Amino acid sequence: MPVYQYQILNGKTPPEIIEIEERSDASPCTIHPITKEPIKRIIGSPSLVLKHSSQKEKVSLSKENLERHGFLRYERNASGDGYERTAGKSGPSSLKP
Repeated sequence: MPVYQYQILNGKTPPEIIEIEERSDASPCTIHPITKEPIKRIIGSPSLVLKHSSQKEKVSLSKENLERHGFLRYERNASGDGYERTAGKSGPSSLKP
């Protein structure tokens, strides 16, 4: 089962982040399973260990290569409050965390 990151919405700075293992088809949690505080799912970077070079990475992550293999790529928008789809044809054109 995948592990998702959640931010606890309790107003603390820096925000507390927790990880919850849950089914991929389950709806996102809204309440902390232990403390019952409100939480929201956040987008985190994947933990991948790969052998790569900057050129190989550039080719692998190119828009054309990602689309050919059926992947999507989202990049933070200019205002910094969400993400815009920069590669791929399916899925939402933007994401707001």
